[in-house]
Amino acid sequence: MIYEPAAGTTRAVESLTLIDRCTTVEGTLTSSRDIRIEGELRGTLRCEGWIQIAEGARVDATVEAGGITVAGMLRGSIDCRGKLHILKTGFVSGTITTKTLVIEEGGRCEGDLSMPAGEPPLARSVLGQLPTTTHRTSEAESPVESELVEP
Repeated sequence: MIYEPAAGTTRAVESLTLIDRCTTVEGTLTSSRDIRIEGELRGTLRCEGWIQIAEGARVDATVEAGGITVAGMLRGSIDCRGKLHILKTGFVSGTITTKTLVIEEGGRCEGDLSMPAGEPPLARSVLGQLPTTTHRTSEAESPVESELVEP
C-alpha cells in the first residue's frame, strides 16, 4: 500500500511487512499490519490489514485478509473480508470469497466466486423510501415500448 499524508501534515512511519522481489517465503505468514509482496509466497497468508501483490509477484496460498490489491498473480483459496481489487496487470485464480470485487480492464479472475448475500445498510434504507412500481409489457408491444404502472 502507498501511504500518503494529508496536505500540510506529517505522519509516523507505518509498519509494513515487505517481501521483496528477491525473496521467496514458504510456510505460514501472519501479520496484524499490511503486507506488500514483490517476490513469491507459497503456503498460508493471514493478514488483518491489506495485502498488496505487486506486478511480477506470485502468491500460491490460502489467504485471509481484510483487503487485497493484486497487480501480480494470486492463486489459491482466498477469503477477503473487504475489497478484492484486481488491477489491469493482475490475475486471480481459485476459490474466492469477498465482500466487494473490483476488476480493472485487463485484469483477470478465474475460479469459484462467492460474495456474501444481502444489501448494504444504505441500500436497504434508500430502497425502503422509494415508491414501488410494476413494469408491465404486453405481448403486442416491442421490448422497448412499455409502461410503468403504479400498483
